[in-house]
Amino acid sequence: MAYDRDRHEWNELAYQTYLEETRKEMDCEISSLFRKVSSLRLNEKIVYVLQTRGKLLRPTLVLLSGQSLGADKESLKKLALAIELLHGATLIHDDILDNDSFRRNEMTVHAKWSVRDAILVGDALASLSLNLAAEYGKEISKIISQTCLLLCDGEYMDASMANTELSERDYLEKITKKSASLFKAATLCGAIAGEGSSLEKNSMAEFGENFGIAYQIRDDLSDITTLKENLALNPNDFQTLPLIHMKNKEKGSKIEEKSEQKITPKELYERMKDAGSLNYCTDRINKYLDAAVASLEPIRKSIYKNRLVELAESHKLS
Repeated sequence: MAYDRDRHEWNELAYQTYLEETRKEMDCEISSLFRKVSSLRLNEKIVYVLQTRGKLLRPTLVLLSGQSLGADKESLKKLALAIELLHGATLIHDDILDNDSFRRNEMTVHAKWSVRDAILVGDALASLSLNLAAEYGKEISKIISQTCLLLCDGEYMDASMANTELSERDYLEKITKKSASLFKAATLCGAIAGEGSSLEKNSMAEFGENFGIAYQIRDDLSDITTLKENLALNPNDFQTLPLIHMKNKEKGSKIEEKSEQKITPKELYERMKDAGSLNYCTDRINKYLDAAVASLEPIRKSIYKNRLVELAESHKLS
């Protein structure tokens, strides 16, 4: 079902209010968690990580998915926090593997303290996530643990294939595991907590996965746009869809002989434009978001479903 903006009951102010309220509520949940971990020797580092959190997109998806199926927001908050804690754990481990010194303009845990401490903090956050998820029953606990395995496998793909030439299929498998699996877990767990039917749970799972794939391609594409300012790419950016598409388009041509490492960032950007790689990625992003919206068709109408639709639409590129 196509999205009709004119007929869609949407209030931007109401949505922003919802997000602000959600952030405040999650802040309260996180503050409660601080008290629970105060006796741990890792307490200072856990608090540091959770105080430098991002947009809280994944826990918001838990809340909206559950509320779309009739769940009370209050009953979903610990589950939303469980997803955010697992996300935090993956970021810490990702920073170690990529040797990144900063995230969200703050020093990463391994840069501020040590790799040893960072690994343990990441493990602690994953453990806290599983502990909270256990309060919601076996089905949700199983999904969280399965998602942990997918995240690890995706991270392993990222690290082990860093010096190989990825196909688009490899890339999509990697981001589906490393990134989209957590979005899928967020919406599916919200649907389970909302006591959705099998059809409703599948619909929410499809929404989360499609949204997550689009989100990661968009994130990778945004890194590429820094080339316009003649800023060099991070080595990991050479394993993303815009570069993969460009290489496939240029394969066998003379221009391929000039290594990406030996040309200026601006030249590389122009090559991607000429190959149609930027437009290709924009098209893929929008198609995955369309698929995410279409997957919600079986879900009954509500302001919370509307917010999920608008969230997907707001991530489209023109």
